[in-house]
Order: sequence, then structure tokens, then C-alpha cells
Amino acid sequence: SRKTMFTVQRIYRYLPADGQTAVFIDRLYPRGVTKEKFASVLWLKDITPSTALRRWYHENPEQNFDGFVTRYHEELQGEVQQRAVARLLELEKQNGRVWLLTAVKNPQRSHVSALAQFLGAAFEYRE
Repeated sequence: SRKTMFTVQRIYRYLPADGQTAVFIDRLYPRGVTKEKFASVLWLKDITPSTALRRWYHENPEQNFDGFVTRYHEELQGEVQQRAVARLLELEKQNGRVWLLTAVKNPQRSHVSALAQFLGAAFEYRE
């Protein structure tokens, strides 16, 4: 099977380039990012964890991570979320590589890695 091509990068490091497909996958607008930079990015809010789930996770990230992944995967089964997942996979199919942008400091311990798991996709991290 074809390897899915997603590259994860923090939005602060991302440099928009012509023809690149970039999707922002956090629920909150990234602090300090200009509207110009953000204009080149698709914001897929519906693929992000709910506010309630995010708050619960942040109460105790160490202890709650596994439960967070399970609950987020359950949320991703929802109708609205499934449309967002389909959109993301469609973009990847059309463009060959999609940049997934996030503001989180540690994508490996966040919804970003949980999303990768859900999609069964290999994500490449760019510092």
C-alpha cells in the first residue's frame, strides 16, 4: 500500500510555498501568527479534539494521554469529524504531500500523533 505523505511542523516554523498544501489542525488560532501567513493554510477545525476533551487532557497530560487518545478516536467517528477526515485524505491523494501544522510544543504527545494513529498514516516531523 502507498505510504501516506503527511509532514508535521509547528506553524511558527512553516514557510508557505507555492503549490504546497498546508492544513492547520488545532482548535485555537495560533498566537502571534499573522493573518497573511494563515491565509495560505486550510483550517480544519472539525478534525480537532473537542474543547472539553482538550481541557480534560491538559489537567493531567502524563496520566491522561492514553485515555485522551481513546476518547479522541471516538470523537473522530462522528459525522462532522468524518467529513473533515475525508477532506484531509482527499487533499493528500490529490497533492501527494500535506503539511499538517500545529502550535503544540510536543506533537508526539498530542492530538497530532493520535490523529496519525487514527489515519494509520506515517507522519514525518520537521523541527
